[in-house]
Amino acid sequence: MSPSSKLLLAGALLCASAGASGAPSQAGSAGLAGFSPVSGPVIQNGRYTAAPEAVAAFVAALPTRDVLLPKQLRQRLMGAQVYLSSVPGAGGRSDYLIADKNGARYSLWVRSYESRRRGTTGYLVQMRIPCAELAKAQTESTEDLAAARRACAKPKAEFADSGLRAYRVVAGRAPVDVTASLRAPETALGRARLDRYRALGANPIALDDSRAGVVPVLRWVVEADPEQPLPAKDERRFQGGLKAHGGFLIWNGEGFEVRDSVQRAQWPCAARDEGCPDPSDRYVLGKK
Repeated sequence: MSPSSKLLLAGALLCASAGASGAPSQAGSAGLAGFSPVSGPVIQNGRYTAAPEAVAAFVAALPTRDVLLPKQLRQRLMGAQVYLSSVPGAGGRSDYLIADKNGARYSLWVRSYESRRRGTTGYLVQMRIPCAELAKAQTESTEDLAAARRACAKPKAEFADSGLRAYRVVAGRAPVDVTASLRAPETALGRARLDRYRALGANPIALDDSRAGVVPVLRWVVEADPEQPLPAKDERRFQGGLKAHGGFLIWNGEGFEVRDSVQRAQWPCAARDEGCPDPSDRYVLGKK
């Protein structure tokens, strides 16, 4: 995207955000399972630098009731240096992985995806604000932070967390929330199975972003208690019962979709991973 195109996109998105009622963003849907609060996102081979203008404009244009972070705070985070990794995208254009901080102390994470059709970009985002900082945020902002307050009112809540959200931006228009169009991993695993996992001490569903800097694919997994692996008869388990598969979230070049299995090229083995391919991982097809 040329510098002039980025400026046009930034202006259009900011105007759309200010225009409120006429924006086509379908706000209000629930977020999907996102990063584990214990680990957070991990961006490999990044650098601290200024955020791309188009990404900063997109982040500013999002509805606060969905992403929970006040616009002023988002702009402050994106105005500072962010941790960024560039990823080859469609048509020779760059995709981006961005976080304000790597790991569990992050407040904002963005993965952008260029479309085969120039002018369309997909975004995955997850944002959160510590409940201890919410009162200060409310004094700085005139926005409605009711959704964040409700999240922090839950027992033992430490963060108001948006969960993972998906958007598409077409030709500089306001972001369109497509989160609700994606099958949640809870559907693939089923409530009864998740209850069994919980009884065994397994963690909640979380996002595996270990290949996010290489391919346009993320994976939902449940990590088991190492002392209580998932039973051998459970067909969703892999890695010797230490993990269960919740589905793959894919950018297909035009939009997001969820698949239960992918080819090996879409979920490549990490370098120096002697345990890959995992013969018990029936959801990744093909050899290393």
